[in-house]
Amino acid sequence: MKAALLYAMCCSAIMVSNPASADDKAACLSASQQAQNLRDAHKLVEAREQLRACARKECPVVVQKDCVTWLGEVEKSLPTVVVTAKDADGSDLADVRVTVDGNGFLEKLDGSAVPIDPGMHAFHFARSDGATVDRQVLVREGQTDQGIAVVLKRPPAPVASAPAPAPAVVSEPAQKSAPSSGRSSAWRTIGWVLGGVGLVGVGVGTAFGLVTLGDKTNAHCDVANFCDAGPLKNARSSATIADVGLIAGGVLVAGGLTLVIVSPGRAQEGTARVRLAPMVGAVSGFVIGGGW
Repeated sequence: MKAALLYAMCCSAIMVSNPASADDKAACLSASQQAQNLRDAHKLVEAREQLRACARKECPVVVQKDCVTWLGEVEKSLPTVVVTAKDADGSDLADVRVTVDGNGFLEKLDGSAVPIDPGMHAFHFARSDGATVDRQVLVREGQTDQGIAVVLKRPPAPVASAPAPAPAVVSEPAQKSAPSSGRSSAWRTIGWVLGGVGLVGVGVGTAFGLVTLGDKTNAHCDVANFCDAGPLKNARSSATIADVGLIAGGVLVAGGLTLVIVSPGRAQEGTARVRLAPMVGAVSGFVIGGGW
């Protein structure tokens, strides 16, 4: 209201003055009006600048007088802050940029008092090495040299991620080794048993074959193949037993060897082969042979 009255009182003086001074006086009146609006909004920093503009000697005396009075009141109410920062070791830092409410405030720290509007403010501190700190600060009207101190720690170095462990490779033969080993062991055991029984049979057949030869010698056979009846009968009985023992023993030995050689899980460089051939001569029997 008072500003409007001042503006009306100065209009006549402005109208009778020269054009250059009229512009200056209009600027003084505008600065005076803006200063009052800013002061009412507690934007004291901007209000002080406007009051300095309308307190100049170039402004009308009545405007200048009021602006000087208001300027003194604003400067008395305008708070100041002293911003400081330290590193993790407690050393003072100067290379710190500070923003307030998202606007530039300080490019570096020098320990001087800086005017600021009263109220709650969001301070953001940033250093060139990436260290940052955010702080909410309530600035009180009329308080000077309010201290704001922070500690800026270097950001931790990025930790290199450990390489992912290589997936375990399980070969197919390794998965089948356990059951194959059990089966092959059982078959080989059976093969050895059969082979052992077969060797016994071959031994028995061989023994009776020798008895047959003795009985045939005792039969005193001549060139026409006439022999004594008693020894010849014994020779034929022994020959029969010898044939059965050799044949059965040979078959069992062959079967046992086959199971041992071709049982599952046994490492083989070639294909196992077993041959069973009859032997015809003075003593009947079988010849067992193989290759692998």
